[in-house]
Amino acid sequence: MLPKATWLALVASLTLAAPVAASGGIWCEGDNAFAEIGTGRLPVLHIVGAHAEAGEAAYSTGPERGGGKPFVVGQAFGDDTGIMIDFVDPNFQDIVLSIRLRYEGDDADWPLMGTMVLDNTSHAIRCGAD
Repeated sequence: MLPKATWLALVASLTLAAPVAASGGIWCEGDNAFAEIGTGRLPVLHIVGAHAEAGEAAYSTGPERGGGKPFVVGQAFGDDTGIMIDFVDPNFQDIVLSIRLRYEGDDADWPLMGTMVLDNTSHAIRCGAD
């Protein structure tokens, strides 16, 4: 039997190595474009992973999310008017995906409408939550 400290270290290392599971998400689609964004359930917008495709371009935060070139979250912000998210290349040099959404209607509720810019090509999108 392993000592208690060894068990704790093993459990901690397995927990930290596992992919983060989202507790919510945003699904966006438009003509020849879509994005799946995994979110955490915090008082602020917390992005835990994403996958996006438009035309021939595809990006992903990891293979568990889908295929494509790697990208990472650059910044994310949400308020009662909408949601703004930017994903950048792994070197944090260029924005490769930008999503700007606004709530439809008078109150902050789904669906959201907006624009997804992937590889400098703009796409109109409509988004919902799961």
